[in-house]
Amino acid sequence: MTIAEIDAPCTHRMSAHLKTLQAHAKTALKPAVQGHLSPAERIALYRRFLKIEEHRIKLRHRAGAGGLEIANARAELLDVVLRSLFDLALSKRKEAPVLALVALGGYGRGTLNPGSDIDLLFLLPRASNKLPEDLSALVQEILYLMWDVGFKVGHACRSIAECVEQAKADQQNKTALIDARLIAGDKKLFGEFQTRFDKECLTKGQEAFFELRRQDLRTRHQKFSKTVFLQEPNVKEGCGGMRDYHNIRWVARVKRGTTDLRKLVDDKLLTATALRKIEAAYDFLNRVRNELHYQAGRGSDQLTLRLQGVVATDFHYPERSILRRTETFMRDYYRHTRSLYQHTNSLMEAFEIEQEEMAVTGLKSFLMLRSKKREEFDSFIARDGRIYPLNNEIFDEDPNRMMRMFQQTQLRGLRLSPPMRRLIKAHREDIDRPFRYSKANRETFQAILERKGDVARTLRQMHRVGFLGRYLPEFGALDCLVQHEFFHRYTADEHTLRCIEELDALVGTDDPKKEIYRRLFHEAQDPYALYLALILHDTGRAENVREHTDGSAMLASRLCNRLQVHGPRRTLIMFLVDHHLTFWRFATTRNIEDPDVVAEFARIVKTKERLDLLLLFSYADSNGTNTETWSSWKETLMLQLHSSTRIFLKEGKERYTASIRSEKKDLKEQVKGQLKDEEDPAVDEHFRRMPDSYFRFRDAASVAAHVKAVLRLEPKKDEDVFDCSLQWIDMPEKGYTELVIATHDRPLLLEKICCALASEELNILSADFFTRTDGVVLDIFRVCTTNFEPVSDLALRKRLSTTLKEVGLLEKYEHARYFRRRPNLLRPKDDHGMAFPVRAYVSNDLHPNCTAIEIQAVDRIGLLHDLFHAINTHGLNTANARISTEKGAAMDTFYVTTRDGEKVGDDALLDRLQHSIEDLIGKKDGQ
Repeated sequence: MTIAEIDAPCTHRMSAHLKTLQAHAKTALKPAVQGHLSPAERIALYRRFLKIEEHRIKLRHRAGAGGLEIANARAELLDVVLRSLFDLALSKRKEAPVLALVALGGYGRGTLNPGSDIDLLFLLPRASNKLPEDLSALVQEILYLMWDVGFKVGHACRSIAECVEQAKADQQNKTALIDARLIAGDKKLFGEFQTRFDKECLTKGQEAFFELRRQDLRTRHQKFSKTVFLQEPNVKEGCGGMRDYHNIRWVARVKRGTTDLRKLVDDKLLTATALRKIEAAYDFLNRVRNELHYQAGRGSDQLTLRLQGVVATDFHYPERSILRRTETFMRDYYRHTRSLYQHTNSLMEAFEIEQEEMAVTGLKSFLMLRSKKREEFDSFIARDGRIYPLNNEIFDEDPNRMMRMFQQTQLRGLRLSPPMRRLIKAHREDIDRPFRYSKANRETFQAILERKGDVARTLRQMHRVGFLGRYLPEFGALDCLVQHEFFHRYTADEHTLRCIEELDALVGTDDPKKEIYRRLFHEAQDPYALYLALILHDTGRAENVREHTDGSAMLASRLCNRLQVHGPRRTLIMFLVDHHLTFWRFATTRNIEDPDVVAEFARIVKTKERLDLLLLFSYADSNGTNTETWSSWKETLMLQLHSSTRIFLKEGKERYTASIRSEKKDLKEQVKGQLKDEEDPAVDEHFRRMPDSYFRFRDAASVAAHVKAVLRLEPKKDEDVFDCSLQWIDMPEKGYTELVIATHDRPLLLEKICCALASEELNILSADFFTRTDGVVLDIFRVCTTNFEPVSDLALRKRLSTTLKEVGLLEKYEHARYFRRRPNLLRPKDDHGMAFPVRAYVSNDLHPNCTAIEIQAVDRIGLLHDLFHAINTHGLNTANARISTEKGAAMDTFYVTTRDGEKVGDDALLDRLQHSIEDLIGKKDGQ
């Protein structure tokens, strides 16, 4: 069925209505037209006719008529009445004057909601200040008739030249005139206006007009938080509201010469299905707006919480309770507005791309065209910050490529192009059970969630095209789900994504009020578990259970099974999901001054790590609920409970060591199960000599691999021999290689290792450093190339091993011999030149036994080497360090001591260290 065929029944109904309306008017208004009535009787007649016909239209609305059907019927009613009034005024004159009555705005488009304004233009044959007296009197007479009948009219009186001049001077005036429609009067005059307006105002100045419409879109969307999922949306101006539809009509009028969006289907900018969704959404919005206007008795566009239940009931949603009716109605509302929001944004983006391509045509732009960056990889094309498919068969060849495509958008800072979005939507059925259970997809998805600070943007792109809900049906059930809670400003799916955005935003923040949360996020050892728990924490809201946390925990368990999440990681996810409201409830409803309350809370969280993560989780959850939810009062209570519980856990630590020993014992048995029996003594020694922190969140396969690396290491003989065991573990689904280096401890070891890595321009994503009690060092680096790919080049690996052994033997060495500092090789591609907040913080307050150095800087090759070099130059030892790259930034913490193993007590040395680190990372004075 074609779009024209779909529209035909509606057109037929409208034509039938107009025909009936004209017949009613001919009979009812006959006495007024024939002049048999006094002026007062004539006005009363018109008013009575309007009241009767308006009531008939309202009854059709109550019977379930479509939004556009009612809006068109009201416009037709006004057309009939205004033409009658116009003819009535002209009937007293011998000659018909050259004058046209023109509708503008919504009325010009032929749609008029019950409380909408009526905008009219009196199109004149000459300048408005040079009108003949009789023509001026005629305009006044028509206006008085309208006012007497009860119309609230906004009007202007202009000649064609004045209209063109106003349109050129003000883009808003140009927009209003695009919708101009003749109601009554001189057709020739109106035709001349259209010809001149098209030629001088639409054909010319297209770029400026398009920029105005883009700016209007950005401004409105920013005002409404860039989401359709507000608790009390604005039907007209909000994201996905009626103005978005109008906007794309205006742009199509200028770009394609018509407001008929079917032309965009012909031009392949829009699919027929997308157009049907756009038109269905616009019709639904008109129906909602009609109801709001009828309820208020005036123009009203805010769909308040109170009115949502009223509208749902009047629209005859079948659910028994008003709560469920409201939920179903609002879900329909959000799905329609989301569809309109996404499709109109895609169209604006397509027009923008079209305009960019036009700008680089012609001889003078040849060099510009050549310089446009283009990359091809894995059947994708990256161009101008967007990702395109190489052809339309790429997902037929390999459906798993869809998951890898999202990873590429994350790594390369790309947006989905309109063709890519269309292709993914066309392949949504391929995201089936085998796809969800695929190991490759599972590992790639894990890698996406492991990139601290850069997760929300990718998940949003997944959600926009329906991918995320298909891959994680547990999350998919939250789609457009209304949350009946006072503080919740967004739907369940939007809330979840905003929580993740709040977490991401902590990376790089320079806000001192967020310092504690930034530090907690930086110290979080398992971002995959944290992000996955956030995705899952509200999934139970779709399960229709009394406590949504119970439903969420059930779904989290199911998802962990499917994603093969086991051991401590699974335990942590289940804890965070099950207790994501516990912190808030204890802090705001219990007497946290009571030691018994603190003890109870401590028994729930059990460890400092869980306590810290739960506070971080609560921070993200609250801020993702509503910008006003995280009040200073609430934060004070939570921080107080956090502080009290940390102290309690520290003093009662012995009670928890038994459970930790048990977990460690189980892990040891699993490791032995993966190795030969003769290697059991090596396993026992490894578990005895490694620090306890090593075993947390580490699986048996990794520990077994590390034991093998240590076994390959020769016993330490003398300082003239540098022996090391290198183990390369490629993780292509995660986009990096894990490099395990086992060796014997020696001076400047970390600095030398980092020098060797920098010599091959390897990007260090994160690193863990451990020293056994026998002096064996186990350093674990997650590294990739500057193109965000695993390190698979065998020649490179061999060179690195040679360089490491060479540097390791040198007491002093010149780093310039091995690598040159090349800044910004790793600069994020989507930073738009924004300044990154750089920081260096040296403190004796963060650790009981060490001086802490925290840095935040733009990552670059060799940065970690330079930091270790600076620490060593000041005569300090690195006792421990936490190294990670988050969102293109180095977020590192070093715990250092003096040669005697003490904190740095020399204030002058602390100052020198602070300034040295600041100079190294490029921190400017006052930054």
